[in-house]
Amino acid sequence: MMKKLAVASVLGATLFGSFAGVSQAATPQNSNSAPCITDFLNKEQQAEAQAPAAPAPQQNAAPAAAPAPEKGAEAPKSESNAELTADEQQMLDLVNQEREKAGLPALKADMELTKVARVKAQDMIDNNYFDHNSPTYGSPFDMMKKFGIEYQTAGENLAGNSSVEGAHEGLMNSQGHRENILKSDYTNVGIAVVEGGQYGKMFVQMFKG
Repeated sequence: MMKKLAVASVLGATLFGSFAGVSQAATPQNSNSAPCITDFLNKEQQAEAQAPAAPAPQQNAAPAAAPAPEKGAEAPKSESNAELTADEQQMLDLVNQEREKAGLPALKADMELTKVARVKAQDMIDNNYFDHNSPTYGSPFDMMKKFGIEYQTAGENLAGNSSVEGAHEGLMNSQGHRENILKSDYTNVGIAVVEGGQYGKMFVQMFKG
């Protein structure tokens, strides 16, 4: 049976302009699987004059080399962080497994970014919306700045699903979300999985580099 997977996307948002689009894609799912909705956004900025000492990757330049995952490991395991919930750790492991398959370094769990992602997920549940632009905090980039998160490039994936596996599959089956997960410029991620909403759980992935 074919169910429609709703995918809304905002692409290429930059300091100079943006392109927005909305699309729908038919995706095969098991009849007993819960509906999944996903959304993504990304933004790149040039380094400001007073940037942190460590230079961040910029467009048209090779990103700074990060330690590659150790070869020989049977499955990429993200370093366990006691502050992550079991669902958040599971999603982090799935994300980093995809990155290892693509020959990319693992993303580091950023607890400050995780806290912001959790606030965003709860805000969507409490205010009954599913969108990058929060009526409370504004865009993801505005929200990061309000919470003191520094970045040179950043992005956000959103999903609603009853399971981590279902949300991850939905994200990986959508080009924009997949590109965020596999973006070589990203080094850190904050993942939130919060119970609630019409899909059972709200998922927020906030990336930065």
